[in-house]
Amino acid sequence: MMNLKNLFRRLVLGVMLASMSMLGGCSNTSTWQEEVRLVDGRVIMVTQKRRYEGAYSGQDFGDLPREFWLKFKLPEFGGQEITWHENLGPQVLNVHQGKLYIVAIPFTEREFVQYGKPVPFYIGYRYEAGQWQRIPFAEIPEAIYDTNLLINNGSPSGAKFVTFTMKDAEMKDETIGQVSKRIDPNTKIH
Repeated sequence: MMNLKNLFRRLVLGVMLASMSMLGGCSNTSTWQEEVRLVDGRVIMVTQKRRYEGAYSGQDFGDLPREFWLKFKLPEFGGQEITWHENLGPQVLNVHQGKLYIVAIPFTEREFVQYGKPVPFYIGYRYEAGQWQRIPFAEIPEAIYDTNLLINNGSPSGAKFVTFTMKDAEMKDETIGQVSKRIDPNTKIH
């Protein structure tokens, strides 16, 4: 009888946990390939992946990205796949003077707080000894300030391959702020 009681408790707990995750919103992912032009003129292929959450507090605010991945290969870094994974929206992936950088931004206040309320709100990473190291804003080279990754929340119309033409159209979109198109050290979030 004790085993049946424990089994029932586990079953009830399992149903409660499953229900809570459904009420908390859905989680899904999107993955696409993207053409990325580096500052030295080379073009590489990058795989972007994002995990989204949606339907907060009974209201549908659309899907918010919560996790971001970039995967790519560069010959000068051993030709092996390099992966970057954070809770930040990547804007720049570039190589400058032999060093590999990623610059990303918090997508919501939640991430802004999680990453220490940075001012300016851009967060830089440099790839060193096979690992991503967070760096101070002052160490992000000005030569890589131009955004070269897709800015929007996901690939246009769910495309599995994002071209330069699609990204050029995005850069011409006046509803997207300049702080998303180019790093601005004077940008502050209040």
